[in-house]
Amino acid sequence: MPYAFRLLFALFLLNSALTFQNRWPTIGVRWALEGSLDLTVLLLALAALIAWRGAPGRFLRWVVLGVYALLVMGRYVDVTAPALMGRSVQFYWDSQHLPNVLAMFTARLSSAQLLLGGLALLALVVAVLAALRWALNTVLSALTRPVERRVVSALAVVLLSVYTAGRLSPRLSTEHSFALPVSAMLVEQARLTLAATVFRNHDRLDAAPLLPVSDLGRLQRGDLFVIFFESYGALTFDDPRFAGPLAGDFAALERELAAAGWGIASARVESSTFGGGSWLAHSSLLSGLRIADQGDYQHLLTTDRPTLARRFASAGYRTVAIMPGLKFPWPEGRFYGFTEIYQPDRLAYHGPAYGWWVIPDQYSLYRIHRNEVDVAGRAPLFIFFPTINSHIPFAPLPPYQPDWRNFDVDPDSATIVAADAPLNGPELAAAYVRSIRYNLAVLSGYLRQYAPPNALFLVLGDHQPPAVVGGQNLPWQVPAHLFSRDPTLLARFTAAGFQPGIRPGPVALGGIERLGPLLLETLDTR
Repeated sequence: MPYAFRLLFALFLLNSALTFQNRWPTIGVRWALEGSLDLTVLLLALAALIAWRGAPGRFLRWVVLGVYALLVMGRYVDVTAPALMGRSVQFYWDSQHLPNVLAMFTARLSSAQLLLGGLALLALVVAVLAALRWALNTVLSALTRPVERRVVSALAVVLLSVYTAGRLSPRLSTEHSFALPVSAMLVEQARLTLAATVFRNHDRLDAAPLLPVSDLGRLQRGDLFVIFFESYGALTFDDPRFAGPLAGDFAALERELAAAGWGIASARVESSTFGGGSWLAHSSLLSGLRIADQGDYQHLLTTDRPTLARRFASAGYRTVAIMPGLKFPWPEGRFYGFTEIYQPDRLAYHGPAYGWWVIPDQYSLYRIHRNEVDVAGRAPLFIFFPTINSHIPFAPLPPYQPDWRNFDVDPDSATIVAADAPLNGPELAAAYVRSIRYNLAVLSGYLRQYAPPNALFLVLGDHQPPAVVGGQNLPWQVPAHLFSRDPTLLARFTAAGFQPGIRPGPVALGGIERLGPLLLETLDTR
């Protein structure tokens, strides 16, 4: 290979390694015709260093390789995570959940598949590092020769000038020919890490008003069910790819509940998270604060702020949390003020295990109905239930049981139900639609067959599904529905911004944290 061609090819490889884009909706990448500001600055720095100190030694070559590998890895995370999740990542907080995410997606793989996948990943990493090492050594060797060093330096200066001109001049847009610098993203991640660990500032949370006190008199000692549908986003009404297939299900739900005497009012609210981090949305609702990251969440747990559950407990309610998705202890339950917490072991499910989440939502709701709701002489209930069966990867999905008593299964009959095949792209979107359809069937069945007639149901989404399902640049909006047999009570909520019927209005009522105060204020008789 001619020397000049080798140098050009090496520069092409190094530039491509910092400018690739995500191939949505996969974890793969595609080549992009853009320049790398990081590479441009690095070439100038290396040229100046070599002109001053001479040819680089082995240590410097390995340092440059390590730095470049870090930039490439940062680029991959920076373009892949937002494309699949729908939001940017915070390395410090999000990395703590990576083991659980990997466990969820690899649970259905055999040991042989895991071994082959690990070997393939290792081979890919080795190949990338080998290519980067060859390209960097080729460029470093060229920079030791005065003529080549001047040519490479001149090229870097021209590129840097083109970028700077675009940044400074409103008439030029030349900076758009360059990929966003990875170094700037890494610096921002370092700042976020320091903000989370050293320079903590939670003045916004500490200064926020407390949840209002309420006598809850307009509920007339009826139960309140707060049911979070996992990944239930506004795209189920806004995006034809999802609204179309689900239109009949929403219409049937509205028709069936109207026949059973249930009225509906709906709104849309802005979630505090997107594509994951459900507990942030749960916490926002329960605390009346916008809990948007793990730092806010952990700080909240150190305070003595009142919560929605505690406000209901003060009014004489028994507070119950149904948490079938928990894999670890949940001390947060005590902070929120739940007197009863049903985790998987206490739910005592012995039927078929449906994927990573195991327990059908229909079973969890039926179990609580028998243990807590269908009990003579009980206190009114505040029930909090985040569902799990519409969690990514949305499969395998349990079948809806028209006769809910079918969940009284033999403890020895447990089997493991796995997805037929890994889902991606259109298949993942179709599985998402099926999971929302399942949620609606469970809700309709419970309201028609078992729900106390004087209960109020708040059913809402925690966040939009990940971007790998619905696409990128979506609003962070979720539907919120109220179900009641009391038209006067629903009228008070429509006066506060809800819309009659199952379809939420086009404008968000506010943040998800607004719903807790709105409930307490609207139900207060004073």
